[in-house]
Amino acid sequence: MASELSVHSYDEWTRLREVIVGCASGYRLHHLDSSFALFYYENLYEPLSQVTADGRLVSIPERILDELQEDIRGFVDALESFGARVLRPVEIPEQPDLVTPWWRSIGTPALNVRDQTLILGDTIIETAPHVRGRIAENDYLKPIFYNYFAAGSGWITMPRPTLARGVLDPSYFVDQGLSVERALEADDAKEFPQLGYEMVFDGAQCIRLGNDILVNIASQNHELAFTWLSRMFDDKFTFHRIERLADNHIDSIILPLRPGLLLLRSPEYLKYLPYGLREWDVIYAPPVSEASFAQYDGILFPLASKFIDMNVLSLDSNTIIVNSLYPELIEVLEARSFDVIPVRHRHRRLFGGGFHCFTLDSVRDGGRESYF
Repeated sequence: MASELSVHSYDEWTRLREVIVGCASGYRLHHLDSSFALFYYENLYEPLSQVTADGRLVSIPERILDELQEDIRGFVDALESFGARVLRPVEIPEQPDLVTPWWRSIGTPALNVRDQTLILGDTIIETAPHVRGRIAENDYLKPIFYNYFAAGSGWITMPRPTLARGVLDPSYFVDQGLSVERALEADDAKEFPQLGYEMVFDGAQCIRLGNDILVNIASQNHELAFTWLSRMFDDKFTFHRIERLADNHIDSIILPLRPGLLLLRSPEYLKYLPYGLREWDVIYAPPVSEASFAQYDGILFPLASKFIDMNVLSLDSNTIIVNSLYPELIEVLEARSFDVIPVRHRHRRLFGGGFHCFTLDSVRDGGRESYF
């Protein structure tokens, strides 16, 4: 069913009216090519030492996929029970082979839909993927985007990256003393002569607070994207550079829950924030029990950190969906008078995404207000 609304989404906490929830159908394997390995390098650095060049196709058991889809259905039910309209990407029966002049990879379904799209106000921005296998993901969202376009939404796309050999800046890891050879050793992609680093960027590197947008910059690739965003939208929004808060995504480190209140991973991250935001009240994520995470035998390993359950989704300024497997956070939020909707999400670390990652909030009530 086509939406009768154009996109209208300026923040992370006002009343949610419409939301796109990702789809996991057909997700059978991870392809650990160099772009994938660099993107998840903090969590893959040790496991990659156990992976051979021939073993970079990591199969996902059908049981795990079934459990993931069961949990997504529970998530969708919770959203619809609240009154939000849920839109879904096109399902794919299997992961496609992707071929460009520069590389071959295996495509992924549109599961973590927060990543390849950024909605700023009334405009859909398709971002520039880090990972080769994700370069076609937004094709599965095109019917939704066309309906929003027909309803009056703006729709633009960052320059599409080639993701050829050598275009990704690994300095974030090199500066920490990590060798990137484990990620690059099996890269059979071709070089693009004279290209250099190119623009790559994910929507989850941004946090939206009305007029103000936090933007995490961790590489020359992100720097180019920040310049592009500033040139395209500088007359509409104020962009705040956040220097290396993380290697890429920041929505498992900081999330505003309502004006004046942040959910933050730990006090060490305060120094990265704009001064006005440091005056907000802060809830620090409580310690996580390792027992809440599924354990994977053999070659399977987590892509996301143990802080992934900070990746909550606010339905309004008083109502939050939280993983039921993180009771420590539920207790803290309820003590602050939030209405918490617990929803089970078992395999968030394996698929690299929590509830915020799995969603693209396309229509919320808020506007372009200044909150700090």
